[in-house]
Amino acid sequence: MNLFNMIHPKTALPVLAILLACSTISFAQPGHATYRDTFCNNQTVLVISQFFSASNPTGTVILPGAAQGGIDSVIHVELTFNPVMEVTLNQTLCEGDTLWVNGTAYHAGNYIGEEFIDDGSVNGCDSIIHVQLTFRKVVHLYDPPICEGDSVIINGHLYTAFEREGVEVIPNGACDSILMVQLRPIPIPFSVFNDTLCPGGSIVINGITYDENNRVGYELLKNAGANGCDSLVQVSISFRELWVYLGEDREIIKGDTICIQEQYGMNPVSLTWSPTPPCADSSCQERCITLLNSASFSITAVDSTGCVLKDDIRIRVSNKNRVYAPTVFNPDANFPNNRYYLGADNGVQLIRRMFIADRWGELLFDVTNIPPDLPDYGWDGTFRGQIMHIDSYIFWAELERIDGTTFIETGSFSLIR
Repeated sequence: MNLFNMIHPKTALPVLAILLACSTISFAQPGHATYRDTFCNNQTVLVISQFFSASNPTGTVILPGAAQGGIDSVIHVELTFNPVMEVTLNQTLCEGDTLWVNGTAYHAGNYIGEEFIDDGSVNGCDSIIHVQLTFRKVVHLYDPPICEGDSVIINGHLYTAFEREGVEVIPNGACDSILMVQLRPIPIPFSVFNDTLCPGGSIVINGITYDENNRVGYELLKNAGANGCDSLVQVSISFRELWVYLGEDREIIKGDTICIQEQYGMNPVSLTWSPTPPCADSSCQERCITLLNSASFSITAVDSTGCVLKDDIRIRVSNKNRVYAPTVFNPDANFPNNRYYLGADNGVQLIRRMFIADRWGELLFDVTNIPPDLPDYGWDGTFRGQIMHIDSYIFWAELERIDGTTFIETGSFSLIR
């Protein structure tokens, strides 16, 4: 038996010591022996000059001339290799936790390894633990941009561009998440909007109308910035100094002539009248008209910038024509002052009838269908060939306007001598 040695790779015990402890060798006949034993499959056994393992558990070892009588000694090797127990430790831990395995600390910086436990198996073999840990990230940085004036609620807390940092613990099963909030404020884009409008013009910005009564302001345009934030616009509107003027509204007596002359505070490139009044001259520098009824005229002027300006004038025509009746009359005066007659404005074309009576109602003078303003058709102060005495007299007249309508005029006068 002392002719071979068996080496246990972990204990390096001499074979003789093993053989003394167990009866694993049997002799079938002289020079022949059988060696049986049990090992772990991670071990290698050296019998005399041959190695045996889990992949090579049996074989024959020959020792030339080693038996009695000088014959060869033959050893039949029959070994059994028990498996080593291997387990894999897969576990998810929280970042910052430490797991001790076989005296080794595993953490986020050391999460993969192998641990050997001597004689840890039930069959007496070693145990191998393959450590493969996963660590769940706990601390997270949350730093999105936020527009000035905006707010966001995180974990029930209100954050703004002015209160933008904090720490939030969010329950998440075994590992709570720690959210480091660091919002990045984005300034509100600012711009200035200037524009020059035509007189009377307007522009709508953000739903607000800007005109001559509302020229400046600030408008916050929702999500109008290139970064998606609101945009602040300073609005400033000015107006061109342009004008066109036809004059104040007027009232005239039917038959009167009125002249309309436009005035400009601009250089018009086009003019449009509605309706077009007649011109008094070929150059249309002055428009004079005689109206029988009330009328309105408007003018539209366009300048080189495209501004459109308008003005109008309203002319009211009154039927209160002017009749000129003397209040004193002297039949002894020189012509035409020795005639009592009626004068009238241009709106009266005919005196249909006129009579003169004394204070007692006696008719002294009666004419029909005579023109006004002609003393030849007037009363000479006589009745039945005699000059009337000094006294007060009355007149009555029906006058016809140029449009054919009539009106009555009455009055009194004194005859003197």
